[in-house]
Amino acid sequence: MKRLFLFSWLLVLISVLAVSSPACFPTSTGTTTTTTTDMPTIVAFSATPTEMTEGESTTLMWNVTNATSIQIDQGVGSGLAAAGTTSVSPGSSTTYTLTASNSVGSSTQSVTVTVTVAESTAPTTPTTPPSPALPPNIAFFDISPNNINRPPGIGAHSATMRWEVHNATTVSINGISEPHSGSRTLSPSSLGTHTYILRATNAAGAVTRAETLHVNP
Repeated sequence: MKRLFLFSWLLVLISVLAVSSPACFPTSTGTTTTTTTDMPTIVAFSATPTEMTEGESTTLMWNVTNATSIQIDQGVGSGLAAAGTTSVSPGSSTTYTLTASNSVGSSTQSVTVTVTVAESTAPTTPTTPPSPALPPNIAFFDISPNNINRPPGIGAHSATMRWEVHNATTVSINGISEPHSGSRTLSPSSLGTHTYILRATNAAGAVTRAETLHVNP
């Protein structure tokens, strides 16, 4: 009787365990994290100003995300920060290209700076105003001797006339054109006083001088 009771109790226990929720044990659930890498993004790349005169400078500005390497050509540099500015002074029109790279790929963007070559200005040579025109100058004009005798009288029968003129365009003696300097022998045949007038002219005016020669019997 006692064995039958124990057996009955064992069946009840098994039935309870069968309909009850199974015991829960801690389980390890693995979680997989997937890392996705995007292409580099050039948020901004510009030059201020984009037009300039030779000798001036412009500022390059950039902002990049998702990049492990950033560089700008034309000698600007590599290993640049994700965002920054730098000043450049191109001697002629130049296109700057920014390249941003990572393990996925690379992105590029360009900006052109137009440079106007300054016109060379020749130094101005001071202009010396022309000297005002000077009037003619009669350096000398004489007749020697001033008294002569008509042949066959005793004494000198002729005289020498000499002259020299500066700054003149025309020279004349008693209306006859003469060189700027010279001499002439005078032997007038008529008695009395003979007057010789030297006239020198240019754009500034005219000057005259008179000399006399007396002929005796």
